[in-house]
Amino acid sequence: MSCIERQRFTLGHRLGAMIAIGIFVFGVGLTIARIGIQYQTPGPFDHDSQGLCDFHNGLYFPTIALLKGLSPYGAEYAASYPVARQIPFFSPSILVLHAPFAMMPLTVAEVTFVSLSVIMLLAIAGLVVRSIDTPIRVDYVFAIAALTVFSRGGHITLFDGYFTFELILATFAAIHYGKTKPWLAAIALAVVSAKPTYILPLGFLLLFRGNVRAIVLGAILSVVTTLGPMLWLAHHEGGGDMVHGIETLVDQISQAQEIHRADQDESPIHSWTRIDLLAVIAKWTGDDPKEALHLIVMGIVLAPVLFLLNRRRRQGIDDGLTGLTGALILTAMLVSLYHQSYDSMLMVAPIAGLVLGANGFWRQFDHRTRFLVAALMLLPLYNYFSTRSLIRILDGGEVMTRIFTSLNGVSLAILLVILLVLGLRYTGSPNRTRFGDQARAA
Repeated sequence: MSCIERQRFTLGHRLGAMIAIGIFVFGVGLTIARIGIQYQTPGPFDHDSQGLCDFHNGLYFPTIALLKGLSPYGAEYAASYPVARQIPFFSPSILVLHAPFAMMPLTVAEVTFVSLSVIMLLAIAGLVVRSIDTPIRVDYVFAIAALTVFSRGGHITLFDGYFTFELILATFAAIHYGKTKPWLAAIALAVVSAKPTYILPLGFLLLFRGNVRAIVLGAILSVVTTLGPMLWLAHHEGGGDMVHGIETLVDQISQAQEIHRADQDESPIHSWTRIDLLAVIAKWTGDDPKEALHLIVMGIVLAPVLFLLNRRRRQGIDDGLTGLTGALILTAMLVSLYHQSYDSMLMVAPIAGLVLGANGFWRQFDHRTRFLVAALMLLPLYNYFSTRSLIRILDGGEVMTRIFTSLNGVSLAILLVILLVLGLRYTGSPNRTRFGDQARAA
């Protein structure tokens, strides 16, 4: 490359980085402004004032209760704290992880958490770029972060204050480092294990990918980080009687799940946010599926993906987080088990790999195929028709609402079928050595 070409290349990077940074800052600023305008004063839930509601109801006050020995899954907690209701079941390890926030005054904790969420967004983008391009390019990082913050999932996560960014980053890290740095992947899996709907499909998918050491270490860490706070709560809930305390916790978690399922917004029939395959089916059949059926459908959906991942593993083919391997794992997670629209941020990694064109697998296909795959990945991220506000405004009737709210799940299901076909067709192709070498060099 000549000096003039190098200078143009550098100037292009700088200009791209400046534009991407500007868009990212603008998106973050708009979301923070909306938090201020629609801030949720801790207490009863109000759909018109949701700013940081998930931080209040799902992290801050439950963590305070946990540290005091009061179960956040119980009715006593819901009656004692300014929250909408007790939390549904996710591992108390995620609350322990957020213990520093519970030691701060509420306003300080809110500002700190939002700031950390912005950093987390950049970390997600940085890890994605790291899996595509070395060295890390600032323009790529901020471009991916900007596109994410303007997505439905990115905006609502930052606005509501949920811990989805942490789950996304941990999931990406578990996939990216599953083979090369199993200890790091295990720590990531321990974070992911906080939410059963993430760890259940991901655990099976990584196991059949061949990341056995990461899975074993992750399981040990998950048990340790969950058992400690659970025993702490059992001790206090049982008044020192551990057996009684454990029985009480089991009853509380069961009741909390029933309350969670009874919420009309959580029902797959009425939900505008569910994107898994079973939720789409339930929406059109009118049948609310039980938890056992969720697990059965998960097994059916995962079966061909597990077969393909195992086949690719045996042939030494693994193109990592941003290739077909990552796309299969992340899409299967979303399709197979209970997931919400904000979880569609998992698609950021394969989209980046496909659009930036640095991954060998995607280069095999013509522009039409790549455009179709990209469109199916992008739709769940940017389908703003499947939001409460637009559904109210459009008021297209029951059938139109079902269509709008089914698009995300349908697009992901179609995407998974296409990925399976492409994987079965191109596994064992002459490119397999190159893909294997790519994964080993990551």
